[in-house]
Amino acid sequence: MPQRITVNRWVGLLAFVFGCHLGRPPAPVASFSVGQVVASSAEPGLQDALKQGIASALSANQMLAEKGTEAIDIAVLSAAIQSTGASLNAQMFAARLQISVRVGSRSAQFSSERSYTVIDAIQGESARAEAFHALALSLTEDAAMWLANAPRDSDG
Repeated sequence: MPQRITVNRWVGLLAFVFGCHLGRPPAPVASFSVGQVVASSAEPGLQDALKQGIASALSANQMLAEKGTEAIDIAVLSAAIQSTGASLNAQMFAARLQISVRVGSRSAQFSSERSYTVIDAIQGESARAEAFHALALSLTEDAAMWLANAPRDSDG
């Protein structure tokens, strides 16, 4: 009887290890580097937020490399603010960011919008900058997801 329990444990352990190996997603084979980030917008810090965001998103997906890889170029197509409402003590705004991501011959556009509240001018500048920073991080995460799952060029 003790012999059978030991054999069952080994069989169970092997099944567990083999099952865990089968359930693991494959590691991404593509690696990228951060190329040019062009932000024609006067929004302060947006260019740095996009560089930081794409580097962080690629690193989190184990797709970031220094050199000898495809460079990811990002262009800001639009960074706009629109007033959406007002009350006695505050105003509501919506920040909208649209970017284009290009890798080799592939490109995609991503856009998102985020609301924020302004109580006074100083807080308003901070809230606007925070909204665009959050949008940049969110859109670069979307871009990294696209890069991880989009079909690769047939020549590369």
